Amino acid sequence: MKKEQRWFIKQKKVDFLSIAERLGVDPLIVRLMTNRDIEPEDMESYLHPVREDLHDPHLLHDGQKTAEYLADAIHRGKKIRVIGDYDIDGIMATYILHTALLRVGADASWAIPDRIRDGYGLNPVLVEEARADGVEVILTCDNGIAAGTAIQVARDAKMTVLVTDHHSIPMEGEEEVLPNAHAIVNPHLKDCQYPFPDLCGAAVAWKIVFLLYEVCGLDVNLAWEYLENAAFATIGDVMPLVGENRAIVKLGLESLKRTENIGMRALFEETKTEMEAVNSYLIGYVLGPCINASGRIASARLGVELLECSNQADAKSLAVELVKLNEERKDMTKTGTDHARSMSEEEPYVGDKVLVLYEEGISESVAGIVAGRIREESGKPTLVLTRSENDPCMAKGSGRSIPAYSMFERLSEARDIMDHFGGHPMAAGLTLPIDRVDQLRLFLNEHCGLTEDDLMEEVMIDANMPFSYVQQHPNVISELNLLEPFGNGNSKPLFAQKGLKVLRMKTIGKEGQYLKFTLGAEDGSKVDALYFSDGEGFKKDLMDRFGEEEVKKAEWGKPNRIELMMTYYPSINEYNNVRTVQVIINDYRF
Repeated sequence: MKKEQRWFIKQKKVDFLSIAERLGVDPLIVRLMTNRDIEPEDMESYLHPVREDLHDPHLLHDGQKTAEYLADAIHRGKKIRVIGDYDIDGIMATYILHTALLRVGADASWAIPDRIRDGYGLNPVLVEEARADGVEVILTCDNGIAAGTAIQVARDAKMTVLVTDHHSIPMEGEEEVLPNAHAIVNPHLKDCQYPFPDLCGAAVAWKIVFLLYEVCGLDVNLAWEYLENAAFATIGDVMPLVGENRAIVKLGLESLKRTENIGMRALFEETKTEMEAVNSYLIGYVLGPCINASGRIASARLGVELLECSNQADAKSLAVELVKLNEERKDMTKTGTDHARSMSEEEPYVGDKVLVLYEEGISESVAGIVAGRIREESGKPTLVLTRSENDPCMAKGSGRSIPAYSMFERLSEARDIMDHFGGHPMAAGLTLPIDRVDQLRLFLNEHCGLTEDDLMEEVMIDANMPFSYVQQHPNVISELNLLEPFGNGNSKPLFAQKGLKVLRMKTIGKEGQYLKFTLGAEDGSKVDALYFSDGEGFKKDLMDRFGEEEVKKAEWGKPNRIELMMTYYPSINEYNNVRTVQVIINDYRF
């Protein structure tokens, strides 16, 4: 069943023509930037960011102190251990800090918690392992801000603990609850003067490298080699692609197209990704999931080892293994999503505004992905829990949210029900006794504060744009690429057209799961349109609205009564060296 939606046309006004002439772009591009609240004076840097647009690492709270602690430890020959996390962000951050420390002569090692054995972040077991190895300095990345117990264990063992993280700060009322670390770098800290708080963990780690190189007397420009890793992690951790993040990713993608990292090049080759074609979509849906799969199914060590690989044979072997793991992850995700979807459509869950689904048939390692899929389908904040592989009495899982519902804040209100939790407004991880799962479900629903309007998806359309405009101005399609990278906070532009007649319709795809249309507009123009979502559902909606006979007429290419409006994105189809405009249907209404 289609989610309930409200469609809106953005109506912001500026002098599109004069600004477009100054920037050398189509006026539509100016309109799209205006819709994204980009001021005219900032449009040039939005389209063409440069390194100078990035903020000064010295503004990070305790950034300089962290670099000085590390430099002193290196000078004294102390062993340093970088402890990261098992996702893309944590893997990239671990790689950045470890290899940077080696470059300045540190006696450095790294460790990443096992998703099943250790759970998220620094814990006392990892501290004890480090102490047993003679480590005197622990440097966290992409974790640590909520690891108060483990950090105190390290302090009691006379170890130095330096935290670099980007997750939300635990709060008690208006007070920050901070671990007893020697230094804490997190752009969300109240006392932090850094002007952009939404960096990912790897970007925070990268910023520290500039300071470390400076303190150690190394050319700080060498730190730019990690720009591509910070960009990869920013996309992979689904950070908002606005402000500094946009600049990091846009510049980092260009760096990735020329990467000299042997492991990254091997992953490109194994996924059949052309380096020149790398974009945010390929990182988010092809390359990134392979890196993530290591931490989900096997060990995140594989991801770091790939990046640190020094010979092509080993890199190829690791890349092959990561791609294979990702295929396994896809199968597990489909099974888990099917289970969770069935639950969400039954009592007592079907009436809930916040879905809290416990299902032992879902693998712990893909709970977060499954939660995201159900959130997308239902439009509801979703928590997916399963039996912990470590403790049969405990439930572990992840949540994904919607803009109207800060999952981290709402879970904070239910902290007494859970043993552990952490995360962001849009995502969280948690652990609690199985016998409290329903208590959590009831509490979150009773205190969610969500209305039916909050749960109705709002679709913001950039412009009513007829196909004929794109057909007459094909340069617009290439200029749309200037607005990349697309993703969280910078969605792909969305256009709409109404009064469309279905001249022909057919199923496509290996399993006939997609639809291809030839559509006719009121101005007489025609265009091919592709629908890559639920083709079977679209066809059923057509039958319910217009009848089976009319759908058959459309499939035969005969005149029919079907008329619709749709949202779309234009693209170019090239066949036998002939280029024609086609559109990708995003959604439809009758």
